[in-house]
This record gives sequence, C-alpha cells and structure tokens, in this order.
Amino acid sequence: MMEWSDRGEHMTTGGWIFMVLGMMVLVVLAVVLVMWIVSQQRRPDRGPVAPGMSAREALDHRLVSGEITTDQYDQLRAKLDPSTGAPAAGPAGPG
Repeated sequence: MMEWSDRGEHMTTGGWIFMVLGMMVLVVLAVVLVMWIVSQQRRPDRGPVAPGMSAREALDHRLVSGEITTDQYDQLRAKLDPSTGAPAAGPAGPG
C-alpha cells in the first residue's frame, strides 16, 4: 500500500495551481455550454407556419406575437383580401 511521505511523492505547489486552473476552465466551459443550449431553446420559432393554417391566420398570429406592426398588418391584409378595399380592424379577440 502506498503511503504519503515527505520523499517527494506528493503534488508540488505548481501542480496544485495548474489543477485548480484546469478545473476552473472546465467549469467555465460547462456554464457557457449550458447558457448556449438555453439560448437556443428560447429562440423564437421563425420557421414555416403550422400545417393547415391559412394565410390570414398566419398574419393574425404574426401581429399578436409582435413580429409585425399594425400598419404592416393592414398592408398585408389588404394584399391578401383585395376585394375589401379598406383594411379591417385587427383580429378579433377570444372573448
């Protein structure tokens, strides 16, 4: 069995310093990795609209989520439904 003694079998001061610095680097890398993963999960979905969603529903969704302004909504709505001539008020609420 190996015993600790003063014959130089223990780690020197320089060895401890490098070990602590190495552990700090690993902890910082782990924290950065976790933060990056969380930021990727919180990114708003800018992908295609859900299957079965009409263009009008997608436009309403974009207005409600804050992706477009009411002016942009009115312009796009007029393009989607040119027969109305004038843009209507925003999307109706649930209640």
